[in-house]
Amino acid sequence: EGECTVLMETKFHKVFEKIDLTLLNRLLRLILDHNLADYMTAKNNVALSFKDMSHTNSYGLIRGLQFATFIFQFYGLMLDLLLLGLTRASDLAGPPEMPNDFLTYRSAEVETRHPIRLYCRYVDKVYILFRFSADEAKDLIQRYLT
Repeated sequence: EGECTVLMETKFHKVFEKIDLTLLNRLLRLILDHNLADYMTAKNNVALSFKDMSHTNSYGLIRGLQFATFIFQFYGLMLDLLLLGLTRASDLAGPPEMPNDFLTYRSAEVETRHPIRLYCRYVDKVYILFRFSADEAKDLIQRYLT
């Protein structure tokens, strides 16, 4: 029938080290108390010293701090939403009162209205399964491969 299925695998390169603390603080303030958000980001904005060496961290997370895992999961959720878009992310997750089971959709119409059929992120690796119709595949090949 001319349909095309594509599995894309990619990686967020050094996402743990590239988290901007100012942006992170603004995002955390949306869901947490302002004092707690300031505390969580201030713990990463410190001077580290070892013997005669010193480093002031102002960019990225320090591994092993108390809230580092929560912060990384929250930041990963923000990256997921940016990558998928709000409408497809809500299609994949389902409504809040009745979330979708893993790899299921509410209906076939919801599943087929967008090329992204599966999305999976494990820490910093991202897997996206696309399903293109014959016309979409032909258009993509003409636009990007010729």
